[in-house]
Amino acid sequence: MPIEKYMLHNIFENPNYSQQFKLISTHDNYKLIVLIPLFITFCIHLLIQYRLYTLGKSALETIALISLAGFLLICLVRFAFNKNNFFIWASCLLLVLFVREVHPPGSSAGVYLGILVLFYIAYKVCQQFPLYLQNTRLINFIAMGFFTYFIAVTIDQRFWKFIPGEEITHVPLEESLEVIGHLFIGFGLALFSSTKTAQPKEV
Repeated sequence: MPIEKYMLHNIFENPNYSQQFKLISTHDNYKLIVLIPLFITFCIHLLIQYRLYTLGKSALETIALISLAGFLLICLVRFAFNKNNFFIWASCLLLVLFVREVHPPGSSAGVYLGILVLFYIAYKVCQQFPLYLQNTRLINFIAMGFFTYFIAVTIDQRFWKFIPGEEITHVPLEESLEVIGHLFIGFGLALFSSTKTAQPKEV
């Protein structure tokens, strides 16, 4: 067994939360994860203020559903070709986000629970796809996606009412950030998830 695979096998044979967190965090770029979503939020806010951004709630929700469905299809096709269980996990995550975007009655709690369950599953079965958990692009795209979602939730809850023009921008801005969050997560899971770019590191 090559030394890299041997090392990873030992690390993930008996899952330990702190070890996994250290291993994954070595591939995070916290500045990009925080600054890129904030910069995008600021730019969209200004564009809406100056009426240079005119996409409405209905159009943005349609774009969100189409993009999620497309990424879900790509993950299923990739699973069909390489039989790697990572893409089943990725498909489930995208499906949960798709359900969230459809907004069926009473789905909010179930969606958040579903996301927590999926990340718990990733923790428990990490030995099945350790190299994916060390893929820098994948980790950063997923982190940027969820941080973008976090910003969107705070906007939806009107945490930023003190910002001039917030009453005009908060609906299209929140919907836009949800779409961008989908794109970050979808690109990470469907297109940038590869074991070839992962570099094993000892923890």
